[in-house]
Amino acid sequence: MADQTGIVAGALLPGMPHLLAGEPAPSWSALADAARDVGARLRRLDPDVVLLLSTQWFTVLGHQFQCDPNPRGEHVDENWYAYDYGLLDYDLRFDVDFTERWADRVQADGMQARRTRYEGFPIDTGTIVTSTLLDPDRRLRWAQVSCNLYAGADTLADVGRAGAAAARDAGLRAAVVVVTGLSSGLIQQWIEPHQDRIGEPGHDQWNTRILDLLTAGKVDEVLAVREDFARQAQADSQFRALAFAAGAEATTGPAHLHAYGPIWGTGAAVLSWNLPDHQ
Repeated sequence: MADQTGIVAGALLPGMPHLLAGEPAPSWSALADAARDVGARLRRLDPDVVLLLSTQWFTVLGHQFQCDPNPRGEHVDENWYAYDYGLLDYDLRFDVDFTERWADRVQADGMQARRTRYEGFPIDTGTIVTSTLLDPDRRLRWAQVSCNLYAGADTLADVGRAGAAAARDAGLRAAVVVVTGLSSGLIQQWIEPHQDRIGEPGHDQWNTRILDLLTAGKVDEVLAVREDFARQAQADSQFRALAFAAGAEATTGPAHLHAYGPIWGTGAAVLSWNLPDHQ
């Protein structure tokens, strides 16, 4: 593993701010603890860079790349601030040199790549929540691309594939993290944290089916039913984040399911591929 370049591991995590709540629901706490465990494993792996895609940073024109080496500030989540879950501090480290390589590769493959670098750029909640849980001491270096709302799953897979190629070309060991949910049927009323549950039984059945396939190493079967999952369980961003991770070859072998549960009615899971044990 130490001599391997390119993508060596992957993880899939939810990015809702409830995971950082002071008085979380049991499922939020379990998911947050699982994310911290994945973070400890990821830091033990010590990749040169971590490729990141969050479905909450979405764009409509091309694929946008974060080129600010150190975005920092305070973020107010537009959906959850009123519920005491949306005021978040962040201080991030991005590998701009690698990000430029990745963007160049995306352009060379015939896709539009845009660089973003300006003070006060609105970092999304998913990125902040995930980086806080995975990397509390800010040891990891990130490279992030946006989730284009109008890009098909095959296109996002190509963006991930370009990132893996850029890492190999640079002689880097890289990991992939995708921030996404499973079913996205929110409970449409105020609840106390202990009342949280998957909003629809059918959504829970779909989530379980997807997780069973992933833990059996059947990523291709998940991608084959992805559109049905999106239609029948409102899968977050049509579950295209998995296509991105698969394109980058971050989902090889059976997934390790660290946790699964509801976040305000939605389905959420923490999964990893090929991470070392935490010691």
